[in-house]
Amino acid sequence: MKRNQLIILGSILVLLIVAVAFFLIRDDSKNRDAERDLLSSHKDPTISPVGPEGIPIVNEDPREVLERYVKWAQYPPTSRPLHAGMVDLTDPYNMDRPPVGVVAKPAQQCTSVDGIPRCEKPAVFSDVQCKMTPQASISVGKGDFKITLKCFNKEGVNQPLNGVVPKVYRNLFRKDYPSLPPVSFGDRGTDGDEKAGDHEWTFIVRPTQQDWGDMFLEVDFEVAGFKHNQRTSWFSTPHTVAEFRDGIQDSVRNGHLIVSVPVVITKKGYYSFDANLQGTTGDKAFAATSSVEGDFEAGARTIDFQFWGKVLRDSGVDGPYVVREIRGRRNNSPVTPSMVRKALAENREISGNHTEPLWEYMNMAPNYTTKSYSADDFSKEEWNSEEKNQRIEFLKKQVEQE
Repeated sequence: MKRNQLIILGSILVLLIVAVAFFLIRDDSKNRDAERDLLSSHKDPTISPVGPEGIPIVNEDPREVLERYVKWAQYPPTSRPLHAGMVDLTDPYNMDRPPVGVVAKPAQQCTSVDGIPRCEKPAVFSDVQCKMTPQASISVGKGDFKITLKCFNKEGVNQPLNGVVPKVYRNLFRKDYPSLPPVSFGDRGTDGDEKAGDHEWTFIVRPTQQDWGDMFLEVDFEVAGFKHNQRTSWFSTPHTVAEFRDGIQDSVRNGHLIVSVPVVITKKGYYSFDANLQGTTGDKAFAATSSVEGDFEAGARTIDFQFWGKVLRDSGVDGPYVVREIRGRRNNSPVTPSMVRKALAENREISGNHTEPLWEYMNMAPNYTTKSYSADDFSKEEWNSEEKNQRIEFLKKQVEQE
């Protein structure tokens, strides 16, 4: 009897140890993820701190705020660590569009409560879903732009589409403006369609000079005996504001990696430029991001991306590096960040009437491979600036006043 009791107690103890280890590992993993996200962020995490559920943190311990800022501010806001999970940066102009269910029976007896529809009989969905995918989330220029459409059942088998009627339009300030229809569409294996008869339709849109901003392709059709409407969107910049040029170079300056990218600015204004850095050996891990922004006059210019030395050193990723997702966009707002900073410095108000789309995009530059480097070649120096020192002094005073 005692032997059985000992076995039971031993089993319980083992289960308790396993449970504690599981929760400790889970908590440790959460802490590592939280620190990784903190270090990767371009934004000061103590300005508008939020919790894991996106809820603003109130009445934080000033000491914890100071500690978090000091940890974050070892790197400059313009160059941060990068990891594969940051798909908004590693693949910035593409996003996975989820499929949309095909309604078999529409909702009935619907009313609107505070702008939210309430239906006594909700919609009944069929086992068919449709997915509409633009080739990218932006288009630049007036070249052909491709969108695909397919519908499939729960086994993943593509279904034939009938009565396909597309329309293209742009939307500015919640108002739709019609555009030219697709120059071609179908499932014939021609005009950009990859395979005839596979029930995946291809639509080719050719933006016009007026197609600047949020663009939509909307299609009415019938699938599996049900009428269906589906649309997708992308952002179009049909004109040229700036272009990257050949002749990218890399060097080490003051312990940091500098990648110099030639650009010709056609339309002066406030630009934001970004680039990513990835290793080419081993698991080809991502290492860092770099950003440059400011007012640029028209003409030939050079964008010097600074990948902070300590970021590269701490990453442990050796070169050669691939500099990728080299991209840029012009801020078309009547009130740009530089104008806001100047107005704040001069203690005056600033305003503007927004009548055009906010952004104008550039085509990405081709990938560039740097010379060979070791992560240990770069500086151990933490970022230091007047901005950082002022912020730390302010947070220290918050601690003292507690």
